[in-house]
Amino acid sequence: VSVDRIPDMSVLVGEKMTCQVVRVDRMGKGNIVLSRRDLMEQERKAKAEKLKATLVEGAVMEGVVRKIMPFGAFVDLGGLDGLVHISDMTYDRAGFGEKAVAKYVKEGQPVRVQVLKVDLEGNKISLGMKQVAGDPFATAANDIKEGSDVTGRVVRITEFGAFVELAPGVDGMVHISELDYKRVAKVEDVLKVDQVINARVLRIDASTRRISLSIKATKPAPEPTGGEGGGFGGGPGGRGKK
Repeated sequence: VSVDRIPDMSVLVGEKMTCQVVRVDRMGKGNIVLSRRDLMEQERKAKAEKLKATLVEGAVMEGVVRKIMPFGAFVDLGGLDGLVHISDMTYDRAGFGEKAVAKYVKEGQPVRVQVLKVDLEGNKISLGMKQVAGDPFATAANDIKEGSDVTGRVVRITEFGAFVELAPGVDGMVHISELDYKRVAKVEDVLKVDQVINARVLRIDASTRRISLSIKATKPAPEPTGGEGGGFGGGPGGRGKK
């Protein structure tokens, strides 16, 4: 019926199509076997040859998602398939697996892609979707300034801190030392995933795409404790009388 898998054949009811006669059974009920796939493959090969002559790296093209894989999605450019690796699908931390890919594309979905690399001899075409969507970090870097206060959602917790989503595709990191003025033994004692927090932007590094945040900087510093001179009480020197 098609070069692609069609899960629901009922969508073809009422459609007119050109087919090739594969076999005629003149005995019994006189069945006639047809193939649409063979003609589609011939047409696809003809389109592929034309596309090979014009395909260049850097070009922006329209395509259709043909198949979702754990590492990305194959996109039909009109006779040739290219691969959009999941790392070139989005600026988000997308993870790995078909479920992760399916968050961003569906089979049969039209997509706009950029040709990243062409290797016709190796039958490999690398494509990117995020390259034509624009870099959200560049936009955020213009909107977010060092020293400003921001609101974000905790998306990931590690031993050394927490990652906070400031905008789609833009995360900042709060180091464990920037959680509070008092010592924090475990990040989980202070923050939870999906918690919305306020933080101050300490540093934006466009070269490494990193934004450093501080929660404690948004809080008033605690009053110093102890006696005059910063000791343990009992007068200067902090030792008291013996």
